[in-house]
Amino acid sequence: MSFMNALCCCFNTENSNIQTNERQPLLHGQPQSARQSRTAHETSHRNGRFIARHVGIPELDQRFEDVAEMFNLQQGHREAMVECLNTLRHRYHCLNGDGLSECLKRIKEEHGTHHISLHMKGYDFSLAVVPNSEVPAKLHSSQESIRALCQASKAIVAAATKLQEMIGWLTKAEEQLSNQVLQVAPAYQEQRRLEDNLRENLQQCHRARELSSAYREEAGKLLNEVALLSGVNP
Repeated sequence: MSFMNALCCCFNTENSNIQTNERQPLLHGQPQSARQSRTAHETSHRNGRFIARHVGIPELDQRFEDVAEMFNLQQGHREAMVECLNTLRHRYHCLNGDGLSECLKRIKEEHGTHHISLHMKGYDFSLAVVPNSEVPAKLHSSQESIRALCQASKAIVAAATKLQEMIGWLTKAEEQLSNQVLQVAPAYQEQRRLEDNLRENLQQCHRARELSSAYREEAGKLLNEVALLSGVNP
């Protein structure tokens, strides 16, 4: 069993294969500004924050708001994870595609007067430095970056488990939810407005589920890499 599979079992997650990098369609026959505007809108819609819309049923509104809050938090953790890795790459002049292993290699090369290693206990990991007195500021900053990387990756996986459950309940009852929303609004115009809001919320749920799984996969790959680098049997 891989380290990530063990982690998923701990959080009671289910496996999924989600394609994270969708190619934007080629927009022929449009002015450059229109193409840029549309592409930016599509990217924002796909990767942006979840904003829950009012559907007129308090319990259902709360469920959508809870999903939005959880997904937005997870997305923030994913952004933090990416930022931490980019910071380490930049700090030690790594290439954009380099993983944590290359960063660790260059950290050790630059700070040869210290014994440096990744330690992992459970799902927590850190950069150990010996001797730990008079640690150079740059090396200390890298310890902080890896500590933040650990917190972000764990939070991503934990949130993914909860989100799958929350979104699953909503998407399995789409037709039933639509009927409930229509019943709370006697006026036709209000029915259409609430129905559109429900449709938008459900579309955002499908998007959030896809992205959440992709984020979990990214975090899992990182945790597997850490396990290998720290000598933990993956």
